[in-house]
Amino acid sequence: MEHLFPYPKMGHSFLEILHDPLTRKLLGFDAVAHAEKVPFISGVTSRLTFLLHDESKHLSFLKIGYTALEAFLQANCTGPPLEFDPEEAIFAPIYRDEHLPDLKKELLRSLAVDGSAVYHLTPHIELFWLARLILTNASLAEEGFNGRRGRFRVTFWQQKLLSEKSDKLQDCLYTDADVLQQQLSSRLGLGAATAEHQFVEFLIERAQVRIYYGDDDKARADLALASKTRHFYFALTGALGKRTKYQDRDISQLVVLAKSRDFEPEVYSSRHSSRHNSRAGISRSRGGSRDDSAVHPPSSTSPSAVQHPFARSGPPSPKLEHHVSPLAAAPIQPENLPLNDDTLLEKIKFKTDVPHEPQMTNPVENNLLPSRLADLSPDNQPLLFPLDSIILLAIASSIQNTSPSDGLTREETLPYAERVLQGGSSNWQVYTQALLVRSRIEGYKSRTAQRGLLQLQACVDQLIAETTGTKKGHDNDGTGATDSSPSTFLPKLEASESASVAERLQYIYQLSPPLRWELEAELAQRWTAMGGLKTALEIYQRLQMDAEVALCLAATNQEAEAKKLLIDLLFDPSTTGSLTEDSTTVKLRTPAHPDSPRLLCILGDITSAPTYYQLAWTASGKKYGRAQRSLGRHFAKQRKFEDAQVAYKLALERGRLDRGTWFALGCVQLQLSDWKGAADSFKRCISIDDQDAEAWSNLAIALLRLPVEDETEDGPPSQVSSTAVSSTASSIIGSPGKDEGENRGALSSRVDQYKNKKAALRALRRAATLKHDDPRIWDNYLTVAASIPPSQGTPWSEIIQALSMVVQLRGQKEGESCVDLKILGVVVEYITEDVPYPTGSSDDDDGEAVEAEGKEESSLADKSATKLPYTARALTTLIDKQITPLATSSVPLINLLARVATWRRRPADALGLYEKAWRAVTNKPGVYDSAAGWKDVVASTELLVAKYRELGELERERTGGKVEANWQFKARTALRGVAGRGKENWEDTPEYSRLQDTLAAL
Repeated sequence: MEHLFPYPKMGHSFLEILHDPLTRKLLGFDAVAHAEKVPFISGVTSRLTFLLHDESKHLSFLKIGYTALEAFLQANCTGPPLEFDPEEAIFAPIYRDEHLPDLKKELLRSLAVDGSAVYHLTPHIELFWLARLILTNASLAEEGFNGRRGRFRVTFWQQKLLSEKSDKLQDCLYTDADVLQQQLSSRLGLGAATAEHQFVEFLIERAQVRIYYGDDDKARADLALASKTRHFYFALTGALGKRTKYQDRDISQLVVLAKSRDFEPEVYSSRHSSRHNSRAGISRSRGGSRDDSAVHPPSSTSPSAVQHPFARSGPPSPKLEHHVSPLAAAPIQPENLPLNDDTLLEKIKFKTDVPHEPQMTNPVENNLLPSRLADLSPDNQPLLFPLDSIILLAIASSIQNTSPSDGLTREETLPYAERVLQGGSSNWQVYTQALLVRSRIEGYKSRTAQRGLLQLQACVDQLIAETTGTKKGHDNDGTGATDSSPSTFLPKLEASESASVAERLQYIYQLSPPLRWELEAELAQRWTAMGGLKTALEIYQRLQMDAEVALCLAATNQEAEAKKLLIDLLFDPSTTGSLTEDSTTVKLRTPAHPDSPRLLCILGDITSAPTYYQLAWTASGKKYGRAQRSLGRHFAKQRKFEDAQVAYKLALERGRLDRGTWFALGCVQLQLSDWKGAADSFKRCISIDDQDAEAWSNLAIALLRLPVEDETEDGPPSQVSSTAVSSTASSIIGSPGKDEGENRGALSSRVDQYKNKKAALRALRRAATLKHDDPRIWDNYLTVAASIPPSQGTPWSEIIQALSMVVQLRGQKEGESCVDLKILGVVVEYITEDVPYPTGSSDDDDGEAVEAEGKEESSLADKSATKLPYTARALTTLIDKQITPLATSSVPLINLLARVATWRRRPADALGLYEKAWRAVTNKPGVYDSAAGWKDVVASTELLVAKYRELGELERERTGGKVEANWQFKARTALRGVAGRGKENWEDTPEYSRLQDTLAAL
């Protein structure tokens, strides 16, 4: 594989390559007419293995594989319809008989993975089957970069064909991606001529894969690296503008500023000039299938004039400078529907000549914007190169994927799509993708939902019209599309108004657009979300998506019809007469429905019968992980945790990268008190996604219960294996803090009894960082931090911070009951007894805002002793700003506040708090009716009198004078009032006698 471009990029049609002698030999066209008919799949497979023995043909087979793949994508993703019959090109005449539909069904079954089936009406599946057969062959895929990227691409498209995510394919994709990154990084470091654009294309493709599997943070990291490699700068910032027609003043609006570099080097443009040729109407047929190394135009991303497009190889030679502007040709674009709202403007009207004023949490300050962006006008930005637009759209998808219904998420996501749409795009397919991304975002807001739905409908109609052929002789045999000309929401475009095949397929791998039926199903989901269940049901029925039809029926309170539909699809009619939820005598149809495992699981969800999950597991050959996951959830709800654990472990045998299954298994193990197993499970969770706050929190729970003895036998609980835990996780739970590392040699012979607690505290610290507004996590954090004794370095600052967060998150709803009195009492005792209050401290010193976290007291102590240490200042801030406003009737809490006020040399405040505590006790309903209440009243009164005696004669803070000059009178009044109210019931008690003695002493 020394040659990167083994064949010309233009001048070959799909049909020409598929009619190549090598292709026909592979497909059996050269077989003798009277020879025995060999099974198609095994015959082609054996011929491929034989022909690949000749290494000189490897590049030719890559060309054949890409030709088949891209012809399939043209027919199902981008259009226009193929100008040839794939059946005649792929199947030799001996196979084109009455058994051809059965052969196509066999091809569909061969593409199923782990019990998940390919959509059974996939048109021209023979093209994809051939592409996958060739591009996944080990002789080609593992020989070099070209072959491995071919396998990476075809595997991802196979995943997109399946009804559910496949753990097996995910593992294969991630493994190939790691190898490709190493290969491409090496090429980039060596300064190869095409290294930059290959690396950028790969990063975007891997980002799309990660977005599909939900690894959004890693996807955004890939996109950031791609933009950095291309020197493409963009920024989400703010600018003054108006969004509504009646807005009388400008307010800050989010906007994405982006600008492509001024030119693309020749390595980007020379192999992707088909767009300009297509403008002149050169060809509507695909100009040869792309080799996997360079089929896409270059990325465009330089916020400054790029004279150094290659990151590590120095400036390009003048020969490589091919000045291609994004505006080289007037772009042809799909219809962008207007909003037509009576309030919202069609687009934000930005105020001109005003600096950008960001108002959100992630904006780039105006003075931090690159000079290339700072000069841009938000409402008049230049056209981007296609790859730059793709990067922005992928970022939008990764953000929306996190929480699509969240308002702040939508506000952050929409500017990326709007930047591509309002600036336009030089590529038809990129602009279409931008319309799709925007319609997905707008579907959650009432004022834009209608335009979002209509735009999605228009995209669906456009795709149907562009991919539906009109060839004769094709029935709807269950393996292809119908030939009727579809009606469309917008008028069908003429050939001169549409884009060429070359342009549509130019960025197909970086865009990863939806397949036709996938987009129609998305439209049905949108109708469902808007309440149009009948319309959604009609779409699903037309697509023959049986699983979605059943789910839609169940969502409309038609569970009986959904159940009947599934039973008719799955079971032999002769055995369904006595069908019950526990029946074991029923038989599946022969042949079984291609998607029977999934349908059985849906039937189990509707009926809550575990038998169907077990049957799905058996029907899939014990490969369908969802069956065991559903079974595990069923057993967990029934509190049969042992059975649930078995089910989850079986599911993980089919896919060990499923974070949700690891999490569920860990929760079940917590219920079973299997602390070590739970800790291991949650460690696997955070090794897959170290942004999962719940996993970190549950890991802390498991570590707290984990016996120290287990740690000495199997190593530290934070270290499952060198590869099982991510670098972030190992740095948090696996490495000791500073206090743990000191004097390790002297303590090596002793077991640290608090090591698990410290590891749990670090895990909770990480959880609280990730989920800052979860009071339960902060409550656990507080409890664990407070359980570490002073001998082990009690983290007082963290305890106060946790107390503050719990009060902040729960105080408004729970009031003073949200304060943990026991822990607060310990902190108050530590501060008031061990930290002397400085004589020169002012009120401002006490109330100074505490912003730093985890700082040591000694480092913040003022040398002149006029300021409190950090921990004491944090406590006084917590008391003054958060706890005191909540304290109303909790006597222990008010007494703690009074103790702090006394320590702060505020006797007047302290005495007022003691009076408040006394009133809280004496005013309780029915307090004089019980012996316990009477004792509390007497004790509180005696305490108040003692405080009058102690504090009354002191000098009042701030204003001077005595705190309470008439303290004796007030003390006698309190004593007489309590004695009078308790005389009738408690005159003979010792407490009453003590009151009289105290009164006499005054």
